[in-house]
Amino acid sequence: MSLMDKIRYRLIKIFANASKVFYSIHLKIFSSARKEIPAYAPATKPALTERRIPRIIWQTNYTRKVTYQVYACFSFNRRLSETHEYHLYDDAACDQFVKEHYPGEIWRAYQRLQIGAARADLWRVLVLLKFGGVYLDIDGNFVEPPDAFIDKDAEAVFITSKSGEVTNYFIACAPGNPVLQEVCARIVKNINENSTTCVYNLTGPVVLDAVVKERGVPCLDYKQACIQGQFTNKFGQYADKPHGVWTVAQKVIPVLADEVPEADSVDGPQSSTGA
Repeated sequence: MSLMDKIRYRLIKIFANASKVFYSIHLKIFSSARKEIPAYAPATKPALTERRIPRIIWQTNYTRKVTYQVYACFSFNRRLSETHEYHLYDDAACDQFVKEHYPGEIWRAYQRLQIGAARADLWRVLVLLKFGGVYLDIDGNFVEPPDAFIDKDAEAVFITSKSGEVTNYFIACAPGNPVLQEVCARIVKNINENSTTCVYNLTGPVVLDAVVKERGVPCLDYKQACIQGQFTNKFGQYADKPHGVWTVAQKVIPVLADEVPEADSVDGPQSSTGA
């Protein structure tokens, strides 16, 4: 990182954490106060160049009515991604998307996931395979505009966490990316084989990390792209869903339901790319 990058990273960290403290106090005083994130927002600034990875931001959350912590994070990201259109899918919208675009085996596998984070893990892969763009967790924030670190000729951008593992809280790619095709196949295989009871291993970053490293795909350090949890804490993120954190949820309910009957699936050909 250059000196300017380090300064920008530090300033964003200070600003984001100050915001988190302020809105944590706000939440304690005004416990029912919420702001609604739009399901769609257009780009507000024209892009200067074409890019292989579509300028679309994808996010998902159990609800669009969020605490001020989450809304501050959303607002910050929108300021940095003015050349990108924006989509937020709640749980129902995610379910409908998978049902419509991935009937057959993938839809049946998705239905078996009983924890929201696990469904979100698979949905982000599927929506990027179908449309391409930039996926970012609802508690993640960019450290600079996506146009600054996503090259116009890039087919995909993956990032590594502090531990060096490839993380799935940020993924950017063109539609039909072969890495995500393989990730999708492995997640579905894990579900069908009921291979693990841990969301992190079943659908989460462990799968993406394995595929990216096997294929030798270069990655960015997370400090060059985005960071997680600077604007929010778990209380602010899950204020209306106290057992929503996957580490808690998987202790309460099984990650996977029993096999979904064939009659409950949607008729039609199954496609790993959603085409």
